[in-house]
Amino acid sequence: MTMRKFSYDEIVTLNPLQTRYQLMSSRVLIPLYAAANDGIYRLNRRKFVTKYGPKTIAIYMLGAFGALILLIGIGVVAYPYTQVTGMTSADGLIAIAIGGLMLYFARKNAKKMTQKINEEKGIEGELVVPWNQVKSITVMNVRQENVANGPSLLLNTIAPTYKEIGDWHVLTIDGRDITIPNVDDPHNKLNYVKNRFNLNFS
Repeated sequence: MTMRKFSYDEIVTLNPLQTRYQLMSSRVLIPLYAAANDGIYRLNRRKFVTKYGPKTIAIYMLGAFGALILLIGIGVVAYPYTQVTGMTSADGLIAIAIGGLMLYFARKNAKKMTQKINEEKGIEGELVVPWNQVKSITVMNVRQENVANGPSLLLNTIAPTYKEIGDWHVLTIDGRDITIPNVDDPHNKLNYVKNRFNLNFS
């Protein structure tokens, strides 16, 4: 078993989670794979998305509070509660704007913190197959998945965002078939990996 540590910019992540809702699905049990200059590695998904202590908790609380304000704003715009609370549609629009900004800020900073901690501590991976043992990589089981990542499952259903997801079948020189599941944009990612690491298999 060959282990290696990487910085964030040394690897190409092959099958990241596409939405935060996948954190509550069986997708988190599937290993995270990444391409490096010498081969394909299996990473620890839990260590890759590293917690950042109280700062992370605060950011996610901000996001949750922003989502709540956004939903209240949408409700007020749809059904003004002027007689009960004195709120108008204009108040609802202001709440939507505030909630949307809070969600945007939370999401942006959560990504920055995850990348920062990975760059500082490095990412450890176990070598699955070196490039010199790869005979070919075939993209199979290509499908369109809804990867909308809005504040609610209802909004994601109403306004879906589709992305091409597929599996890489890695055929080795000695005849093994290694499956890398759920690769996003699988054809373009394969071409990118081959060009970045100067690979010439079929």
